[in-house]
Amino acid sequence: MAQQHYFFAVVLPGLEHIAAQELQRLSAHDIRITHGGVHFSGTVSLLYRVNLRARTITRVLMRLRTFRSMTLEGLKHDVRKVAWHLFFDEQTDLHIEVHRHHSRLRHTDEITAITQATLQKLLPKLGLSARHKQTLHIRIDNNRGVLSLDTSGERLDKRGYRLASGKAPLRETIAAAILQWSGWQPNQTLLVPMCGSGTIAIEAALMALQKAPNINHDFACLHYPSFKSKLFQKAVDKCLAMEKNIPLQILASDNNKSAVSICRDNTKRAGVDKHIHILQQDIHQLEKPETEHGGLLILNPPYGQRIGDMQKTMSLWASMGRLIKQRFMPDPSWKTVIVCPDNQHEQALKLPVKHHLRIKHGGRHVMLLEV
Repeated sequence: MAQQHYFFAVVLPGLEHIAAQELQRLSAHDIRITHGGVHFSGTVSLLYRVNLRARTITRVLMRLRTFRSMTLEGLKHDVRKVAWHLFFDEQTDLHIEVHRHHSRLRHTDEITAITQATLQKLLPKLGLSARHKQTLHIRIDNNRGVLSLDTSGERLDKRGYRLASGKAPLRETIAAAILQWSGWQPNQTLLVPMCGSGTIAIEAALMALQKAPNINHDFACLHYPSFKSKLFQKAVDKCLAMEKNIPLQILASDNNKSAVSICRDNTKRAGVDKHIHILQQDIHQLEKPETEHGGLLILNPPYGQRIGDMQKTMSLWASMGRLIKQRFMPDPSWKTVIVCPDNQHEQALKLPVKHHLRIKHGGRHVMLLEV
């Protein structure tokens, strides 16, 4: 039987339950939600699968060891207990990140130094020809510590297709989470006015076509000495075999010419340009198309605190509310989701809200509104 490992999926606050559902679909075990992430367990094959296919997860950490000793000598003892040769070698560019909360080990610099020195003694050639960055996380909460390795490398929301972006872009993981939270299905029409760099439309196309969002990602775990290339290739082959080529009705628009150009370039890099119709259009020109299976309207409008003048922005939100009420709400087969910064903006819409979801975006909390 393949060895089981313990992992932690780092997610933006508010997306924990959506990420847990995604992990369940990917056949993870022992799923447990906490603030800012999801604990789970599984094999190395699951690790590869999650890194390749997860859409709402920021990064995946592998738990290596827990410890209770709150002395530097005790920490040195626990560090020695890990089989580091499976993860580090002379090509490892090692970075150590320490997070403390209610810890008798008070000095981050001392924790880092003792860990680095211990590892150097265990692996004398560590970093001699450093090429691949590896990050070791040491986290201590209430005098309970855990050693974890970042298996993902660069954040998983950095898919690689968005080399340019408009103002205040959504992270790719948030865009994917909005789509999953809304229940949008590939046979439904998706309207994304104010599309900016096109992230929502692109994530929708990737999801509908079952394209693994991170298939071109350079994961940190690919550079472990213990890397299982055959297992990883098997996971990649499965991703490619799952891809579909189906007709989609995804319509993205923006009144800004530059944003439309950026959106077009990004869809090409993502390989979904043939599946997304993009045009330059003001939000007030938006009409609800006739569809057989209904649709979803997603709006990520400018906020008063984020872009532009507050009075002008609130007027825009009020006009958007009237547009939604007049053109979309009469049709029960259509749903609208709006990214909203606060109660003031929500009140400007004057719309009945069915569901709220509070998430972290751009360093602040915002609400997703379903009307």
